[in-house]
Amino acid sequence: MGDYALTLVDSLDSFAVMGDRAGFEIGVRETIQHVQFDLDSRIQVFEVVIRMLGGLLSAHQLAIDPHFGFALSWYKDELLMLARDLGRRLLPSFNTPTGIPYPRIHLQRGVRNSETLETCTAGAGSLLLELGTLSRLTGDPSFELAARKVNVVHK
Repeated sequence: MGDYALTLVDSLDSFAVMGDRAGFEIGVRETIQHVQFDLDSRIQVFEVVIRMLGGLLSAHQLAIDPHFGFALSWYKDELLMLARDLGRRLLPSFNTPTGIPYPRIHLQRGVRNSETLETCTAGAGSLLLELGTLSRLTGDPSFELAARKVNVVHK
C-alpha cells in the first residue's frame, strides 16, 4: 500500500474514538518516527487523500486541542508537516484541463506521461474537506484552490 504506513495513520483517530489515549500517543510517535513520503511509489490520489492526509490532519487536531482529551504536550506539529509534504506531492495531480485530478501520482516523480485521466466520481469531487483543512491549518491556499477547481463548470 505505498510503503508509507497507511494503516497506522488511518487508525490514529480510531484510538480517540475508542478512548485509547496510550494507543494514540504510541501511534503518533510511530508515525513521526517512521512515516515519510520521499518514496519511489505510485499511489492512488483519492485513497491517499481520504486515508493518509485525513488521518494526519485529524490526528494533528486531536494532538493539539485539549478539548478532545488527547493533546500531547511534547507534540510539535510534526503530523501537520507530514500532511503539508504529502499535499505538495499531490498537487501536480490536479494539473489537468478540468482540475479533476489524475487518479494516480508518483510520490517522487509526479504524474507520469502515460497516466490515465479516468477516475471515479468520488476521487474527483470529494477531496475538498481534507485539502481545505490542510489549507486552513497551514495558511497555504493552494490545496483548497486545487480541490475547488474540480467544482468549476468548464465551457
